[in-house]
Amino acid sequence: MGKAIILDMLPTGAPFVLSQNADSQLRRRGVRPVRGGYLTLPLVFALVKDRFFLIVATSSLDEELEIGNEIDLNDKATIPAWARIDYSDLSSAGKSELEDVLDKIIEENDDIFTHFFNKASPITTRLHSLELIPGIGKKHMWEIIEQRRKPFTSLNDLKERLPLVPNPKRGVKGRILKELQEDEKYNLFVLPKRR
Repeated sequence: MGKAIILDMLPTGAPFVLSQNADSQLRRRGVRPVRGGYLTLPLVFALVKDRFFLIVATSSLDEELEIGNEIDLNDKATIPAWARIDYSDLSSAGKSELEDVLDKIIEENDDIFTHFFNKASPITTRLHSLELIPGIGKKHMWEIIEQRRKPFTSLNDLKERLPLVPNPKRGVKGRILKELQEDEKYNLFVLPKRR
């Protein structure tokens, strides 16, 4: 699946009520909750970098993991099992760390998000994908479309060429958070849940 960034760790496990889907995913991978849903294994809450979805994972006791570090989900020695979770399942410490991690990911992957602004297209005849970014309505959408005839080189370039458009980094982060927190009809960045 790729890499994830650790948002929070619970080294002694936790009383954790999982959604039915996450519980079945962990059971298929050999993790069994003990009495009343208390997981006695070390738990890690993380954000998968490339598709922006949240997971809870069990970690081996041998590994020294820290909040903010990257983990490889394919490394079964470090992360024997993981399951996708909802934003509401995330620990409070994980929720507070999430925004900082998103800022870091957006900064590191500026080219991917710039490409989105350069190539974004209409979703329907009445709705453009740019309008799903918080702070961008029809007026700003048309300004972006006009200016992208000469492609943007970075999100900072977009901000310099269109000073009245709200901060694109903040808008992208806001959209990712909204997609993580709510069941959105259209997902631009977060991997949609299976129905």
